[in-house]
Amino acid sequence: MKNIVVPTDYSENATHAMHYAAALAQKAHARLVLYHSFPYPVVTDLPPEILQGFIDNTIAEHLERLTEIKQSIEKQYAIEAACVAEVGSVMRDLPTIMEREKGDLAVMGLRGANPLTNILMGSSTTEVLRQGTVPLLIVPGTAAFKSPERILFACDNPLIENSALLCPMKDIAALFGAEIEVFMVDDSQTVHGQPKPPHPSNLKKHFNKIKHVYTFEMAEGVREQILQAIGESKADLLAMIPRHHSVWAYLFDKSDTLSIALQSTVPMLVLAEKSTA
Repeated sequence: MKNIVVPTDYSENATHAMHYAAALAQKAHARLVLYHSFPYPVVTDLPPEILQGFIDNTIAEHLERLTEIKQSIEKQYAIEAACVAEVGSVMRDLPTIMEREKGDLAVMGLRGANPLTNILMGSSTTEVLRQGTVPLLIVPGTAAFKSPERILFACDNPLIENSALLCPMKDIAALFGAEIEVFMVDDSQTVHGQPKPPHPSNLKKHFNKIKHVYTFEMAEGVREQILQAIGESKADLLAMIPRHHSVWAYLFDKSDTLSIALQSTVPMLVLAEKSTA
């Protein structure tokens, strides 16, 4: 893990996530990229040169603000940081920023799970989560950084064809010597009255020397089981793949993945299905 990208809107949640990311970057000896985007001005009657001048001035103002934050972060955590300010949107442009900055992980904040929050959750974080195009670490506002000792990997299918998808979780596990608990929930334990054969799996090959164990549960109240398992296993991090074409479709759809993110007390690592090696 060499580059961690942190989109920020300067809010309290974003600032909390930034400090979490900075602490992670310190441990990983990684570079932190502070990224802010702002919408294109909705103006049609200005000459192009004046409009471009406005955009340039706005970028300069944000770069100045980001630079102040960068200097403070670099001093506090003894890491290298960089600043990016552009016109656009995080939801649309984050994959491009990740590719350009060679980002291995994006880190964003998320509000807690209360009724008012759920109404207001039309945020950049939820949109990035729903798109599932970049590996994303979602940091709850109450989660303080600690070196993870146990990662709960909620997995419906242990046959992973795209090895790059697992890289962020493997990097974190290897960095901290953490154990991965593969939390498997099956849709049923029998087929025509007979025990189901085990799912084919290549996780042992993917994890190699990384410590990992397996836990199996029935697929009833899956969200509640995952949230309960976080406490029972004393997990420091929850990892999930938001699949849309699996037996867990009812779990890994937009609303349910978000529901778990909102209720989780530990950071949630969303493994991007579109990751490439």
